[in-house]
Amino acid sequence: MTMKKLDIDRLHQILLEALKEVHRICLKYDIKYYMVGGSLIGAVRHKGFVPWDADIDLAMMRSDYDKFLSVCEYELSGKYFLQNYHTDVDFSPPISRLCVQGTYVCEHFFRHLKFNKGAYLDVFSLDNIPNELVLRDKQKKRLEMIDKLMIYKLCIVYDKGILNSKLIAKKIIQLFMIPLSLSFFQRNREKEMTKYNIDEETEYVCQTAIKYGYDRGTHLRSTFGDPVLMEFEGEKYYVPHDWDSYLKTTYGDYMKLPPIEERKPVYDVYEL
Repeated sequence: MTMKKLDIDRLHQILLEALKEVHRICLKYDIKYYMVGGSLIGAVRHKGFVPWDADIDLAMMRSDYDKFLSVCEYELSGKYFLQNYHTDVDFSPPISRLCVQGTYVCEHFFRHLKFNKGAYLDVFSLDNIPNELVLRDKQKKRLEMIDKLMIYKLCIVYDKGILNSKLIAKKIIQLFMIPLSLSFFQRNREKEMTKYNIDEETEYVCQTAIKYGYDRGTHLRSTFGDPVLMEFEGEKYYVPHDWDSYLKTTYGDYMKLPPIEERKPVYDVYEL
């Protein structure tokens, strides 16, 4: 199969079309969403994409997240497919992705895993977490342990170590984990991250799947509140009500550019 590497401008155009599709669906079904992560930094700092960003990040309160997944089953354009651990073998993140048909993301650390790897827009859930710091710390540790076990289960290796020592160690651990299915860990992770959603709305919510960790994913519910429109690539999309507080908690000085050597996409994307 012949593949053509996409330049960043073409990739951004494709992702922007995916964002427009999500925005259309959310408006139609009264679903609140928020641009978060690097996409929110892009909106604030660049009025569009961070020039080297290769995806889009959105978040929804759990009730809206579940509703979005439900309506996507019949509302989503055929140009896209919705991906999560219910749809794809080896897809472990506790999020959903709107993937673009006819594209391929080459992420080195996940090349051995059997899930569809199209260019994507990430959709994170925002879940109730305890107001008490002690209970939050316990939940954080349980989620970290489950995530660590899933990395071993899937043998995801970011650093092979001297003479492949870390890779070999993970492969050995993976053998001992054969009796436990990946879905076992996924079900337990979702159970843990949603356990406080049965109660009344808590003061805090957490984007527990964020790569920066539980603490930086924790925000006052009022930080999100009623979303507000912000310019992004000449259009307007929804962001957290207190977007400045969100960005400071997650990134600190979010207006500061990273070192020049880091200003590049973290993976290549191809058109099939």
